[in-house]
Amino acid sequence: MSERVARRRAETRRRIVETAMRLFTERGYDAVAVADITEAADVAKGTFFTHFPSKRDIFRYFGGEAVETMEATVDDEGTAEEQLTAMLLAAVEWHRNNQELSRQMYLVRSFNFSTDLGSENQQRFSRVVVGLLRRGVETGEFRADLDLDAATALIQGAYYLSLLGWHSTPSGPSPDDRLRALLHVLFQGMT
Repeated sequence: MSERVARRRAETRRRIVETAMRLFTERGYDAVAVADITEAADVAKGTFFTHFPSKRDIFRYFGGEAVETMEATVDDEGTAEEQLTAMLLAAVEWHRNNQELSRQMYLVRSFNFSTDLGSENQQRFSRVVVGLLRRGVETGEFRADLDLDAATALIQGAYYLSLLGWHSTPSGPSPDDRLRALLHVLFQGMT
């Protein structure tokens, strides 16, 4: 693929994503059809489906951005607990910066969560968490008998619950505060 073709393809994908984001924010996910996105983005339906197998895959694209934020935060500095906390708070910040889109994602996800459990984004999220937990076990920060799969599920659950709680009760604690409180309890049981 030539550089020009690749650039045009990326521009078209970006236009579809930005249009979908705007429409989801304005109307809500369920009120937007693929035809609405293609018309507003001025692309053919076939072009849409070349980039995204379904409307739901646009949310997976945004979920990928949140996971990229997590991955970019992780380094070798600090403890595993500090790294896990910083990584998850960075992802929460991504959601805060994209609040209405995040709300739409969680409204849809709360009804269809099981379909995302094996997704590429979920697997990437799990790999990062498991890697940090393993590092914590190896350095003696976490218990040697820590069940990595169970701890990963609990940490991911804390992240998702902090966001879901924020979206369902906006006047309640911030997602950052909810997440810190949940992680504090989890980390106490892991040491």
